[in-house]
This record gives sequence, C-alpha cells and structure tokens, in this order.
Amino acid sequence: MNSLATIVNNYLMKMAVPLAAWFILEYLVKYAMYSNVVLSLLIFPMMLVTPVALWWILRKLRREILYDAIRGIQAWSFGVQLMFYASLIEALFIYVYNQYIKPGNLHTLQKAAIEQYENVQQTLAASGSFERYMPRLEEAIKALKEAPVLTPIETAMTTLSNNLFLSIVLMIPIALIVRKRPQVSSPS
Repeated sequence: MNSLATIVNNYLMKMAVPLAAWFILEYLVKYAMYSNVVLSLLIFPMMLVTPVALWWILRKLRREILYDAIRGIQAWSFGVQLMFYASLIEALFIYVYNQYIKPGNLHTLQKAAIEQYENVQQTLAASGSFERYMPRLEEAIKALKEAPVLTPIETAMTTLSNNLFLSIVLMIPIALIVRKRPQVSSPS
C-alpha cells in the first residue's frame, strides 16, 4: 500500500468513529421514542445530519489530503468505505447493547410498538371518522404480534446491511457534489 492510500484509509477510519457515535445516538433516540413519543420529532432532523456529515468529511478529505485531486468514483468509494467502518462500529454497539446491556430490549420494543399501534387504533375508533384505516391498522397490529423478535446478532447484521445499502445509494449524489470538476481554461 502506498503512503497516500494509507493516509486516506487512516483518515476514513478516524472519521468513522464520530460518524458511528452519531449513528449510535440515532439508534438510542429511535428506540427511546417508543417510551417518549416526543422524541419522534427528532428523528427526521437527525437523519438529515448524516448526508451533510458525509459531504463535509469527504470535502475535507478532498481539500486537505488529496489536494483537490478526486474523481466522482473515488469520492463514492471513499464514502462507502467510511460508512462501512462507521456501520461496523454501530453494529458492534447494537449487538453488545441488546445482548449484554439490555438483554430484553428487543422484546420490550416490540411490545411498545404494539401498544402504540393499539393506542392509535383506540383513538381513531373513538373519533369515528377514520373507519377506512381500521382494517389496515388491525393487520399491522396482527403482523407485529406474529412477527418473530430478532436476536441481537440479527439486529446488528440488519442494521449493517441497511447502512451499506443506504451508503451505496446516498453516496451517488454526494460524490457528484464532492468530486473535483475540471478547470475550464479560457482561450488566450
């Protein structure tokens, strides 16, 4: 491995740590919202931070390490690599959290989701104006009750694969923005 490749790889691994910390915070907020619905208002703004952070990290890589010499496919590849490193850290946290820190957490989350759906169902039934949504809501509750609870390793692997798919798709527009555009030389 040449020295520039080593420097880029070290930079990506170093930047993956704060990105993984952000993913872990998102995970904790997402699952805390089952007990406090107000936290659901934070989910969408938190999701918007990820693409901005990826753009900023790759822009910094382009400017400070690669000295503006980056193509779109390189930016895409570096972004996917960065997300992979961060997702590995997050998946490890999710496994440890659900296996050792809060072992019954996944069962509790499923019960909380079912309770929330049942509360929505009762509220809509009491209002009497949303009769057309009741069959679908009943199907969702039934599906949640019958769904198997994922094990901690399945949850971690699902999160890892979801993040990798997201990174492959999300990095396309970010790479197009980050890439160095060729300089247009003016005719003399």
